[in-house]
Amino acid sequence: MLMEKPLPLSIAARILKKSTIEGVRRSPSYHHIGWKIFDRCAFCQPTELLTLKTEGEVILLGRLLEQQSVEHKTLSSAIALGQIQRSLTEHEILTSNKIQINLPKSANMKTNNGADGVALALALARQEKPDAVLMDKNQ
Repeated sequence: MLMEKPLPLSIAARILKKSTIEGVRRSPSYHHIGWKIFDRCAFCQPTELLTLKTEGEVILLGRLLEQQSVEHKTLSSAIALGQIQRSLTEHEILTSNKIQINLPKSANMKTNNGADGVALALALARQEKPDAVLMDKNQ
């Protein structure tokens, strides 16, 4: 059992390559919610995280970005902020909004067109702005 709050990405660092962790930590596209997702998956489902990693780092990071976006949108809503003030945990809020808290396993992610997360990860790898990639796809 964890007795103290671990540093961000410290749990994921036990499972994933140092280069992956450093890339997520340095990228402006990922923030504390993405870091929590990585740590949560590493703690609760290390085998599944490693299996997802075998699909490739671009796929893994795309799915992380996708999950971060969904959770951030949900947790920053006015309803969620009210629930936080009433002492609901992030997990309870996500669950009550039917948000899957694990990184998607299949290639058929629930997105606008099924490939946004992968497109965003590719944009990051090419040092492009992720928002520009999505805007180009939607035009």
